[in-house]
Amino acid sequence: MTKSQHPTIFGYGIILLSTGLFGSYGVWAKLMGPTFSPFYQTWVRSLLIIAIMLPFMIAGKSFRKIDRRDWLQVGVYIIFCVCTQVPLYYAYNHAPLGMVNLIFYSMFVIAAYAVGRFYLGETISKVKVVSMLLAFLGLVIIFGVSVLSFAPLGLLLAAFNGVASGGEVSSSKKVSERYQPALLAFWGWVFTFLLHLPLSLLIGEKQVIPSFDHAWLWLIVYSAVNAAAFWLVLIGYRRVDATIGSLIGLMEVVFAVLFGAIIFNQALTLGVYVGGLMVLVAAMLPDLINLLKGDHTPVPVEPVRDL
Repeated sequence: MTKSQHPTIFGYGIILLSTGLFGSYGVWAKLMGPTFSPFYQTWVRSLLIIAIMLPFMIAGKSFRKIDRRDWLQVGVYIIFCVCTQVPLYYAYNHAPLGMVNLIFYSMFVIAAYAVGRFYLGETISKVKVVSMLLAFLGLVIIFGVSVLSFAPLGLLLAAFNGVASGGEVSSSKKVSERYQPALLAFWGWVFTFLLHLPLSLLIGEKQVIPSFDHAWLWLIVYSAVNAAAFWLVLIGYRRVDATIGSLIGLMEVVFAVLFGAIIFNQALTLGVYVGGLMVLVAAMLPDLINLLKGDHTPVPVEPVRDL
């Protein structure tokens, strides 16, 4: 192995590690259990992530003014961003982790391409059309065999989160060339905090006093994992072929299924695995076609998974 190969291998390893962290989101949400209400844990976690990111942002001189001409585009991104956290937390606590991630990814693919077509004006290729159809069929199969066994609201919110997350990362393309991803993510968490704190108070959620217990430990770990996963993705994609990196990123679903099975003894039905396989094929198809053609892209065909 030559010296020049090391950064690439390191980059792929970093992306795989970040994928494992993304796949663990449901573990921390579930371990927190019923201690925290959905809006409360969101504003607290947002505040913790802001505190983690702030010194790195200052040290890296990442802050810059958002130009007035970009306010609308950044605003659209932030609207999608603030809608991602509560639905995902509820879904993880009412359905198996692997199932939530499969539903999330199917809607992520569909929403990402839809936003790309109707908001960004991107061309939807035949490959992307096939990907959307596969993702939709996989979603139908997963819902069809699961909706009677688990809380329907949890599964619907997992789908809603996929839409919001797909819209979030796709809409960021409008301004990602002018602003660093870290800056956009930071303001996303700031507005998530500013929205969810008053909503939590308005609907009368219990404001839990910080204490030295397991629930608070997992909340802090979840926040740290949120921040770490995002930073690792940024580092990894600077060093690797984005086409292969995107394929590695799909291991998030596999990690979620494994964590659910090993930690929480969550078994999925054959129908869910069939639907899940269709979702994974749908998500990997554009990058796989590019790889087979020898087209190595500097940015992922699918948007990089965000916070």
